[in-house]
Amino acid sequence: MRMLGRTAVVLGLACLVQVPAAHAQLTGFETFKWYVGAHGGVVIFETPSQTRGGIFAAGGDLLVTAKRTGLLISVEEGIETNQLSSFTDSAGATQQVVFNDLRKYTLALLAFPLRTIVQPYVGLGVGWLQTVKEYPQAGGSQSQAERAGSTGFGTLIGGVQARVSRFIVFGQYQLTSAAAANKLFIGPTHTLTAGMRFSLGNAREGVEGRGSGPD
Repeated sequence: MRMLGRTAVVLGLACLVQVPAAHAQLTGFETFKWYVGAHGGVVIFETPSQTRGGIFAAGGDLLVTAKRTGLLISVEEGIETNQLSSFTDSAGATQQVVFNDLRKYTLALLAFPLRTIVQPYVGLGVGWLQTVKEYPQAGGSQSQAERAGSTGFGTLIGGVQARVSRFIVFGQYQLTSAAAANKLFIGPTHTLTAGMRFSLGNAREGVEGRGSGPD
């Protein structure tokens, strides 16, 4: 009975030791890891000639995690032809433009405040938004249309992620600041996407990246 009691105590302590590691494996977060991913969804925008609406968007991203933060680099494209817009040219005349697609580049710092099975995250960053191909109407200036089709932005990101086998699945919302004056799009853009990431390995030599160590 004494030996049985000692064995039970040892097994109990071993189980307690394994709880944090098991919990970490259930979360979507691993420290000091490289992740690459792909996503799809919808980007919502408005132009001077079109009311706010959404088009299909797809892209890819690279995420590098630290202890409770991450650096996100992403590129995505809203895919739709024959979008109508306009801008005021250097002579003060209104020029009509048809364009195809929107391309967005984002650099953001993310924070992962909780290590739960379904894990929320938030982020702040900057980026660049541009139309992909512009077609000025009635002999308008191509170079001016191209300049009107691009702008920088600040951005706010919010999302949730969870581990599924060896992958991380996520859903994300991104809000950009309003476009600069006299551009082919007006106001902020909204992007809703869902996707999947997988690990490329450790982002720091000698770190296992399990997310179970002390903060």
